[in-house]
Formats: sequence, C-alpha cells, structure tokens
Amino acid sequence: MPILFLSTESDAGIKQQAKAAGATGWITKPFKPEQLLAVVGKLVRA
Repeated sequence: MPILFLSTESDAGIKQQAKAAGATGWITKPFKPEQLLAVVGKLVRA
C-alpha cells in the first residue's frame, strides 16, 4: 500500500527516516495541486 508523506520538512535525514518507516512518496508544503496529482499518479501505478 502506498504511503505518501505531506510535510513542511525537507531535510534529507527526515525523508530517509520516513522511507525506512515505509513511506513511498514525499511532498513538501506548500505544493501545487498538479504536483500532488503527479505524485499520487506515480504511486498508484507503481
């Protein structure tokens, strides 16, 4: 099951921790709706 993190954090170490915990995608706020749709589309097709 895809897990998408939506956060204000952009630190590479925190992203790595999220990936180790099972995250399959990451979006940093603020974001554009098109960006969210693109990432969700990739996760759904994966």
